[in-house]
Amino acid sequence: MKKKKFWVCLLALGISSVSVQLVMIREAMSTFGGNELVIGVVFGIWLLFTGLGSALGVLLAKKERPEKALFLGHLLIAVLPFAQIAAIRALPLLWVRGEMLGLTSAIGGSAIILIPYCLVGGAMIPLAGSMLDGKDTTRQVYVVDTLGDIGGGLLFSLVLVYLLSHWDSFVVLGILNLFAASMMLSYRMLPVVCLLGLGILAARPFDVASLSWHFPGQEIILNKNTPFAQLTISKTGRQLNVLQDAIPLFSTGDLDMEAVAHLPLCQVKEGAKVLLVAGGVFGTLEEISRHDPERIDYVELDPAILNLDKLIHRSLARSFVHVHVGDGRLFVKKTSMKYDAVIIDLPDPENAQLNRFYTQEFFDEAKAILTEDGVLSFTLTGAENYLEETGLALNRSVYAALKSVFKHILVFPGTTHYYLASDAPLKCNIADVLAEREIITKRLVDYDLLTMADPFRMDILRRLLSEKEAPSNRDLSPLAFGHLMDLWLKKSGSPKTVLYVIVIAILGFAVLSCRKDRLRFTIATSGYAGMAFELSLLLLFQVIYGYVYLRICAFITLYMIGSALGAFVSGRLNRTATWQILACDAGLILFAALACIAALAGANLKGHTSLFIMQYAIIPGLLFLVAFSAGCQFSAISRVARGIGAEITGRLYVSDLAGAACGTILTGLVFLPKMGIIGVLISVAVLKGLSLGLNSFIVLKRI
Repeated sequence: MKKKKFWVCLLALGISSVSVQLVMIREAMSTFGGNELVIGVVFGIWLLFTGLGSALGVLLAKKERPEKALFLGHLLIAVLPFAQIAAIRALPLLWVRGEMLGLTSAIGGSAIILIPYCLVGGAMIPLAGSMLDGKDTTRQVYVVDTLGDIGGGLLFSLVLVYLLSHWDSFVVLGILNLFAASMMLSYRMLPVVCLLGLGILAARPFDVASLSWHFPGQEIILNKNTPFAQLTISKTGRQLNVLQDAIPLFSTGDLDMEAVAHLPLCQVKEGAKVLLVAGGVFGTLEEISRHDPERIDYVELDPAILNLDKLIHRSLARSFVHVHVGDGRLFVKKTSMKYDAVIIDLPDPENAQLNRFYTQEFFDEAKAILTEDGVLSFTLTGAENYLEETGLALNRSVYAALKSVFKHILVFPGTTHYYLASDAPLKCNIADVLAEREIITKRLVDYDLLTMADPFRMDILRRLLSEKEAPSNRDLSPLAFGHLMDLWLKKSGSPKTVLYVIVIAILGFAVLSCRKDRLRFTIATSGYAGMAFELSLLLLFQVIYGYVYLRICAFITLYMIGSALGAFVSGRLNRTATWQILACDAGLILFAALACIAALAGANLKGHTSLFIMQYAIIPGLLFLVAFSAGCQFSAISRVARGIGAEITGRLYVSDLAGAACGTILTGLVFLPKMGIIGVLISVAVLKGLSLGLNSFIVLKRI
């Protein structure tokens, strides 16, 4: 009976933990802005306090009846997510309306909200292991917990995200945990469980109420979860607003699309072939259509955004507009069409996904599909009069990348900088072209163009961008993304010391979790390696093939399968645990070197065969091998570690999660934005080299 309870407990816990984690990441992105810095903060806090919870679980496991503690744990796991989602949606009520929430708010708010769930979930892992007997306990806990994680990732990413709201997803997970709780005490507390279940169902109206807290002062017309983000339509007076992860995409009366469309199209002839990446339904297509284009290929990532066209302009009904659902960069790689203008109507490189449209490699790809006199255009954050140092560094990195590809570059200054690039000469004053084509604008010619096209202002900006040699923004070294993160910290009033404090705190936790114990140090470095590999390979996949969210479920599942299989096979290999530990260390170093080669080769892939092999063999293969090695090493170390089953499980989980937290924070917040994929993989090789050296020294010393 205890074996059955063990399986039900860990499977329910794993399914819930992964699903709740994914929901809270999405909710945090909607509150604090959608970039990898926020994801790293949430994920790092989650791993850190789950590790601390595992340490707490070791103490609780010494009691005689773990079932009572697990019963209470499942009740808390069923209820806490509703308090979490309500609390994170209420955070904007604590600040001045419109205030940019910074890193300090993200860390403080996320920590307070996530800590209770993480401590409870972490403590339940060694508690569940204490229901088993024998030295193989830790390996069994690892395998079953990983199977639960696989189930949670699949359930959320393939089912819940498409069919249910975040609140309703928590209802499903809550009922699952109430069932698990009832099993812990052989259904004796069934009335309490049923009453709590009815309470969860009765609380569903709070979903809509809590959404209104997230957007104070706005009437929520639509809130929809898509596989890519939370899409919200709100109303303020007569103004209609469209927000994606709480980042404004469009508001009625917004005229920015005039400059986005007319500045590049006045550089080319009428009847042009135009490629537009994103933004079309918000008015850009309407403005492009006024130049009588022969053809517009419009690429949009999220189909839900296309559906908004019926509420706004109905531009997609035009016969010359051809809609393509998918990633804009991948479309550029694969198309055989030649265009007179390629217009990128995307936000700034606020995350690694968007950074791909501002790199030297992308500019090369865009140039390849342009006609001889074709023009590429995009926007970057600017300043009306004074461009401070961080914003200037951002613009310089992109300008350097653009300059290495195109002969002529024109930048129109303002709060937004409008970039034009071509191998043909470009003209500043477009008013005559608009007049000749009988195009009347509401704002551009009479107001904005007078200052944007001022020769004195344009010359100053050109000299600022080119006077200092700056490294180019690249796919594997996303400098623009790093500069924009620094700019966000500065604008939101978040000192960099906050970032340093959280990095030092997690490093300190990792050191404490494996002090004076080489085996736990080995586990911690493998936890770091696993997260660093996973993030690096996901970013590499994203650079080559586009938005990775739809594939992230497959990647996480593959990693979990690899780690579970590695732990399972480890106990059946005809090799000593010491040999396995050394072999896995050496294997992770080798895989880091192979991943460096794959990254350098993959960034420039174009052929269908090579793209296919990289997508379905090399990247998944490396991810699986890394996971297999980490799982195998965890199992091998659990067999030679000292202590009782629950104690070994708790301590090894603490070290593993501490290393993984370091991998998340250091990789996502520091190494990837500043050093790129290659720098991250080198850090893995160095750490595992230290681990291999230490383990080899101990083995040789014993001979």
